[in-house]
Amino acid sequence: MADLGDKLEDIEGGVEALKAKQFKVFGWTFSWTSLSLAVAGAGSVLGALYGGFVTYQKVEEIASLDLGAYAAQMEQTSNKIETQERLLESIEQNLRDAKQLTYDIEKRVNDKIVRFEDKMDKFEAKVEDTKAELEDKLQKALDNPLSGQ
Repeated sequence: MADLGDKLEDIEGGVEALKAKQFKVFGWTFSWTSLSLAVAGAGSVLGALYGGFVTYQKVEEIASLDLGAYAAQMEQTSNKIETQERLLESIEQNLRDAKQLTYDIEKRVNDKIVRFEDKMDKFEAKVEDTKAELEDKLQKALDNPLSGQ
């Protein structure tokens, strides 16, 4: 275990030496901490520049839109909608007319059926009357064959 403790102390010493170590880049002296801060700062600046560039592209794209074409397309769509509305109103009116016509036909047919039933009732009554008369005459003729009726 003593070897492990010695190895850990050696690693800690190496880390401490690494922290304190400085090096030069482009004539500037940096430690590892200052180098990581510089890289983070440069990344932030580059990210902000990229975000600005993308935003600029989107603004340019929006500015270059042909609003006249969109307005014409919206006008065309509006005309189509108005045409469809007129067609729908025409269909609705035709349906109302067809419904009224159907109602009128049904009423006429019902009236004719009622008149026919009335005529049938009268006809049946006449048939019954005629039947009763014939039965009566027949009975009288059978009762008195010499009466001459």
